[in-house]
Amino acid sequence: MAKLVSEQLKRNGYSIGLVKLFEHLRLIDHEMLGRKFRYNRDVWWKTLLKDLGLKRMDPEWTHDLTLHYWKVYAANSPPFRDAEPTVRKLKRAGYKLGMVSDSDGTPGMKRKRIRQVPFHNLFEAIVVSGEDTPRVKPGHESFSLVAKKLGVQPTSCIYVGDNPRTDIEGAKAVGMISVIVHRRGNQGGDADYRVPNLRSLPRLVRSIQRVVDRR
Repeated sequence: MAKLVSEQLKRNGYSIGLVKLFEHLRLIDHEMLGRKFRYNRDVWWKTLLKDLGLKRMDPEWTHDLTLHYWKVYAANSPPFRDAEPTVRKLKRAGYKLGMVSDSDGTPGMKRKRIRQVPFHNLFEAIVVSGEDTPRVKPGHESFSLVAKKLGVQPTSCIYVGDNPRTDIEGAKAVGMISVIVHRRGNQGGDADYRVPNLRSLPRLVRSIQRVVDRR
């Protein structure tokens, strides 16, 4: 990402070292955590330029960079290998499937990227938090909305995510059973269940269903 920004800055007559850019972007990422515009890269670039003391920039530059950023991101961030086989297995087993994903900050961009996923049509309900709802995760609205779209109560849902805060806190707030997938060193959180990867999920879901059916 720092390299992409550096190239754009050079085209506008500025030369900033990659290490310096990376450090600024890392701090901005931390600063944006939990805010509604966390993923709005237009805000990121404006914040970066302000931090660097750069003012002579075309306003359209930031949005062009955002569009280019998400294009590069999508091309280099395919779904995890165990995602599609797991989703197909759950679908064959008769489960209703929904998805909750935060807005990218650019209206319509996240939904466009979701449609590029080969198996997106297996999900009966897709909610883009921050666009379909007033707040991004962990705001409870998106979790309640996906359950409503699926025609079930939140307490009948099993929510699977990999972020202890945005995924697990939000799901538990509306009474969903929560499962965290341990990826990328994500630690903490108060999930009801933990799995090392998505391949472990179908077995866990069956186990949870048996427990619920006995109640």
